[in-house]
Amino acid sequence: MPARRRRRPGSDRLYITTDDGLPLGHLDLADGTAHDVPTAFRERFAREANGWLWQNNLPPIAGPDAGPAPALEAGVPPPEGGWSAGVDDLARHRPGHGLADVAARARTEGGPAADRPSRLQADGQHAVDDALAKLTRPRMRRGREARWRILHAVDMAFDDIPGSRSRFTDRVRTGLESSPSALLDHLVIGPAGVFVVEVMNHPGGRVYIRPDALEVDEQQLDLALRRRIGEEVSRRLSAALAAAAGAAETLNPPPVTPVVAVVGAIVVGSDRPRGVLVSRIGHLPRLLQAFGSPLVDQAVSQVHAVARRSDTWR
Repeated sequence: MPARRRRRPGSDRLYITTDDGLPLGHLDLADGTAHDVPTAFRERFAREANGWLWQNNLPPIAGPDAGPAPALEAGVPPPEGGWSAGVDDLARHRPGHGLADVAARARTEGGPAADRPSRLQADGQHAVDDALAKLTRPRMRRGREARWRILHAVDMAFDDIPGSRSRFTDRVRTGLESSPSALLDHLVIGPAGVFVVEVMNHPGGRVYIRPDALEVDEQQLDLALRRRIGEEVSRRLSAALAAAAGAAETLNPPPVTPVVAVVGAIVVGSDRPRGVLVSRIGHLPRLLQAFGSPLVDQAVSQVHAVARRSDTWR
């Protein structure tokens, strides 16, 4: 195989070879940098790497003479200083992004068992990503991108969190350390709209669903907070789409729905809390598709293009 991915603790690399097995170098998938690539094979290395990245819904790398990285959305003028000025591509985040650092700090401060919540959270995020894999897989037979996209660990500035602490601010922070923020486990974008997915991984626990409340292991979840976060996501995407098009506002913004994805717990009750979906991860793909297809493929691509930019959420 010309391209082969190899994952190890602390390392995620894509190795490129010729058809005869001659190594052409490797790509660090964490930061997008190429290593050990012979000068005469740089163009081929970029072509093979970008083919693999496209198939796996990851951003491409620039060729040897590509110049500055292009805008994430065609036709959008670059900000002052270029696209790289303080803008991170959130499409590079993988499930569980940053949780390894949180777990390490927890072990240092609280002992060997203190990292269990972070490990459970990371496991839950990988489980949700695996459950949605059929939706986010590129449509190779048609030569098109996947109709569904997913972003992980989106850190959104958000100062409407009641109280001094919340479950959102207790988890990993990927920036914005000086201001309140809500960390979105997954942002799923597809023909049915945008879904803000929060992972609840409670092995052996119970989740009770009531018309106006959600109880996880005898703790009440603030559903009003989840709805406000969904409204803030909608507002930010609408503003980013308008700015990308050079317009004052977006007249028909994509619908945004908060989702609580339950992993490893028993769900009790069949009620539907207002404005928030609750689902076991096995039912999640079918549930999201049941919302229909109000967004065409071009709209999905446009929403994904602005959602993957970190400055949309600041």
